[in-house]
Amino acid sequence: MASVVVAFCSAILLLGAGFHLYWGFGGRIGAGVALPQREDGTPAIKETALGAMVVGLILTLVLLLVLGFTGAVRLPLPQPLLKAGIVQCAVIFTARALSWSRYFGLFKRVRTTRFASYDSWFYSPSCLLLGLGLFYLALSQAAE
Repeated sequence: MASVVVAFCSAILLLGAGFHLYWGFGGRIGAGVALPQREDGTPAIKETALGAMVVGLILTLVLLLVLGFTGAVRLPLPQPLLKAGIVQCAVIFTARALSWSRYFGLFKRVRTTRFASYDSWFYSPSCLLLGLGLFYLALSQAAE
């Protein structure tokens, strides 16, 4: 079961990192629904290439953390530190999904924009599943 969860979490992280790096390098596919929008459809957050690159690199590092924690790659960090990182990422992704923010999360207040639709059907559920998957990995590795 753990290998299925690792594959699923890795796929979500790879897809997210890939899109953010693509946008950071100037790609436009999907960019119109990548950032939260106000009720009138205007961006609630300023779009920057640097911001997209930073998010892409963070998601890549989380992927590396998952692969290191599960032993798929060798990292020069002790297992307890890797586990703490996995738990921290699990908390962050779960909190993002369950956020009561105005513009994003399953309990957002602005629900009529294109971003809100994508967030409700894809982004927040992906974050929730990723967070739960990371919690599962941290707990399943506890006995080892």
